[in-house]
Amino acid sequence: MKSKNCSFTSLVSPYDLRRPVHWDKQFNRCAPTDVEIGFGMGKVLMRMAEESPDRNFIGIEQHWERICKTLRVMTTRQSSTPGIFNNIRILRADARVVFERLFASKNIDTVYCLFPCPWPKKGHIKHRLFSNDFLRLLNNRLKKGGKIKIVTDFYPYLEWVLDQAKGAGFLVETATTHPQYDTKFERKWRDEGQEEFFKLDLFKKRHIRVPVKEDIALKSYTLKKFDADCLELSDEKGKISVIFKDKVFDRDKQRIMIHALVAEEHLTQHFWIAIIKRQGAWRIARAEGQNFFPTPGIAKALVLVYEAAKSTN
Repeated sequence: MKSKNCSFTSLVSPYDLRRPVHWDKQFNRCAPTDVEIGFGMGKVLMRMAEESPDRNFIGIEQHWERICKTLRVMTTRQSSTPGIFNNIRILRADARVVFERLFASKNIDTVYCLFPCPWPKKGHIKHRLFSNDFLRLLNNRLKKGGKIKIVTDFYPYLEWVLDQAKGAGFLVETATTHPQYDTKFERKWRDEGQEEFFKLDLFKKRHIRVPVKEDIALKSYTLKKFDADCLELSDEKGKISVIFKDKVFDRDKQRIMIHALVAEEHLTQHFWIAIIKRQGAWRIARAEGQNFFPTPGIAKALVLVYEAAKSTN
């Protein structure tokens, strides 16, 4: 019978951290820091952490089910071997956002990504992770002599990464490798008869400047006059898109809650804005109790609501 116990000690909220993060403080020690992108069920992440207790490991994954399964295994192992995975921290977030906002320059020793989604269809190539921009970002976050290791089952993906690596400051080496990682996708392709995979090692040779994306200071707005019944919100589309999804008016509490979908670059966020009457005036501000990154798009959503509310006078 599988254990249902699950400790969330290793799980770190990207929204609650002071950015960029001082990772040495998160681990309570100074040590080489390695990052695995898309750790899946966590087998490789846990194996590396167990084999190298003198290193810190950060795992990035977006799927809650995979994270919870990993945490359950870690919890079971830790119950019999206390402290075995104290060198692991887990983030549920998009890898692009993590490297843009949570890591300072020259902060990482090694980045691993085993069997990333190759998005094989021509129309889906834009979704591939290791674009030239992303490789330049990783270059900046890697320490001198740092390394990226990618393993893929799809040879055209290897060719694409080689092309994207041009001008990103790396020396690239390629090789074939036999099944050895025991990940879900490696097992899938091995079971279907594939006995050879493709490995890329990218060694940092030249430093690329990519600044850390900083949080935007968000404003709140105040209106003396406002007619809630006349509030009409208009979406805005473009480089920054703000789509208003829902509006709830509590007439008794004199409060409106507005749900906006904010998309900019590769980041899409759900954001709630509150319009509340206090002491004879209406205040427009971010709603409390939500997680988001303060970006130009979030600031734009607040401005759009303020301008729509002001036009009701």
